[in-house]
Amino acid sequence: MPSASLNSSRTTRLWIFLLVILALLSFLAMRRSLGKAMTMRAETTGASMAQLKVGDQAKFVLEVKAVAPAASVEGDTLEKQTETVYRRTGNTIKIAYDAATPVVMGKASDVREGAVVHITARIANDHVLHAEQIVVLTGYVQVQ
Repeated sequence: MPSASLNSSRTTRLWIFLLVILALLSFLAMRRSLGKAMTMRAETTGASMAQLKVGDQAKFVLEVKAVAPAASVEGDTLEKQTETVYRRTGNTIKIAYDAATPVVMGKASDVREGAVVHITARIANDHVLHAEQIVVLTGYVQVQ
């Protein structure tokens, strides 16, 4: 009997150790992901939009005003003030996207009116911005 009790105790300690390691790794992965999202910068402003050429990449942070699912997103551009605070610029932009566009830190259904998103887009031959990636920032940033 004592050996069965000893094996059970070892197994329990091993499981607890593995669960603690898993929790730690999950925490570190989440922290790294949030850190990357917070350091993203919207590099393109309304003024520099006119200078974009076919094939150029542009990055925007938008407060979504209208969405046509798997078609386009329209919103007010935001300017970064601090890591967690963005200010409305008064400029509106429309960006096309489709069901294949990757959505990070959320789901496609999170891209809705009122959401705050960081969009990396490219100017296509039709002179329309097409999203390459959408990062959902809603809940992580404030808009003033």
